[in-house]
Amino acid sequence: MFLDHVTLAVHDLDETIAGIEKELSATFEVATDTIPGITGRVVALDSGFLEIMAVSDPERATLSPFGKKFVQYLAERGPGVFSATLCTEDLTELQNNLPETVKSCGPISTWVPQPDGSKIQFSSLFFGQYHLMPWVIEYHSDLPEVTVGMRLSSATVQVAELTSAARHYQLVYGIPDDRVRIAEETAVLQLHESSLKLRQAAPEGLSEVEIEAPDSTLRLAFGSAGLTLTAE
Repeated sequence: MFLDHVTLAVHDLDETIAGIEKELSATFEVATDTIPGITGRVVALDSGFLEIMAVSDPERATLSPFGKKFVQYLAERGPGVFSATLCTEDLTELQNNLPETVKSCGPISTWVPQPDGSKIQFSSLFFGQYHLMPWVIEYHSDLPEVTVGMRLSSATVQVAELTSAARHYQLVYGIPDDRVRIAEETAVLQLHESSLKLRQAAPEGLSEVEIEAPDSTLRLAFGSAGLTLTAE
């Protein structure tokens, strides 16, 4: 299992993308409206991608479950990390091994168009609120090979109580004990060439994304001043 993509919710799509493109030295693909009422653009990374979305038609957006949650998120929290998605090779096995107390929705099968006219087919499994529990997908189509020298290395989720949250996330995503490290205020769930980090802090929800490049790590986070991009 690995971190496949992260979605940022913003008010101004063009302004946000201009800032990220400058830091990444990469170009986002053309805008699409895969979700009615929501416009998104993605930038391909090695084994994943970063997605930026904004509401283009509030009335249409609220017609779908995803769109309704997206509009609600922006209204209540403002711009931020809306969701993270993990990729597995066997979604059925993951679902069969879920604890009885864990509620899920799916798998839901769908597809997204590609610039060359092809389609990428996949199934998705959701857990509660998007910004708290990363959802999981399994691809049913071959993915285009991309070599850009950058990859998603981690997504951080702020939680109310670290120890119990770490155990819950470990059970939901089937992470072995030897791939979970818990420190005083942070837990790291190690995935394939990426990780899911939990931090005891408020408010709860996804708070930070790290993209690893050959010579630096780019950290994307949202605060009172909006989006900050820090290269280290």
